[in-house]
Amino acid sequence: MITFKASKLTPMQTALKTLRLLDLLSGIRSYSKAEIMQRLDLSERTFYRHLETLKDFGFVVNNTGNRYLLEKDNKTVKELSSLLHFSEEEAYILNEAINSIAASTKARQNLIAKLSALYDTDRIAIRFTAKEQSSKIKPLLEAMRNKRQVKVKEYRSSVGGTVTDRLLEPFGFTPNYISVWAYEPVSGENKLFKVERMKKVEATEKEWRFENKHRADPVDCFRVAGKKKMRVKFEMSLLAKNLLTEEFPLSEPFIRTLDENNYLFDGWVTAKEGIGRFVLGLPGEIRNLDNDEIRRYIEKKLPEYQKIFGNDK
Repeated sequence: MITFKASKLTPMQTALKTLRLLDLLSGIRSYSKAEIMQRLDLSERTFYRHLETLKDFGFVVNNTGNRYLLEKDNKTVKELSSLLHFSEEEAYILNEAINSIAASTKARQNLIAKLSALYDTDRIAIRFTAKEQSSKIKPLLEAMRNKRQVKVKEYRSSVGGTVTDRLLEPFGFTPNYISVWAYEPVSGENKLFKVERMKKVEATEKEWRFENKHRADPVDCFRVAGKKKMRVKFEMSLLAKNLLTEEFPLSEPFIRTLDENNYLFDGWVTAKEGIGRFVLGLPGEIRNLDNDEIRRYIEKKLPEYQKIFGNDK
């Protein structure tokens, strides 16, 4: 596992870290100190410093069982949430406009992220996601708020191509409500479940039984979760850079310009599969990939691609 040493931050970077902590603690679920430090890349000392900054600005941070969450009834939080309000008509117009944008585009993701930061989380999730997904997101949100289990009907798993019902304890969404983090009692594991692969979500009266085991792993810019971060560098063409930022907008902070036609990705991933699929899909557009583990994965997959053309000898 690679450890990243934090360099001295500028005042702007420090402020952004505090805002990210505010955003994290203002959601539905609580987070442990270890989870917050990992998600925001904070040392224990800076974690407490940012926490004190929030308190200095009037936010009340609840700490129950070493898990942190903002006090929603606090006056400062209410004033913050009232900065933006939409009428029913305005909300409907925004909903139609946002849903007209392709689901994977950067513009759509940025709009939902900014609205979520200013507007009520539950209403954003239900109003500003595709209509076919909102009927599933609503019971998931309610289950998180009430700490209840849900039954997911006919989940289409990409692993083995199975279609099964799942009993889950949902506790958090990924950005833009594409996937939900949930603990699965039958497997004893925390997993990411894509909302679009669920046929239906049914609420139950069963309370959470495994809250102490709820843990969201880091998710890389290729939307793959994993327990470790692997550093990776590679050079790419303008075509590859455009496709990367359009399909995976969270990759943009890791990209810098070498010249007008060449770019460098210098960041981290949590698994070989996501970045591997991207590289294999762009032969000739990616160069000098600097990670032996990922290179071995790609080399192992190459014969399978050759079979497409009947060249499997």
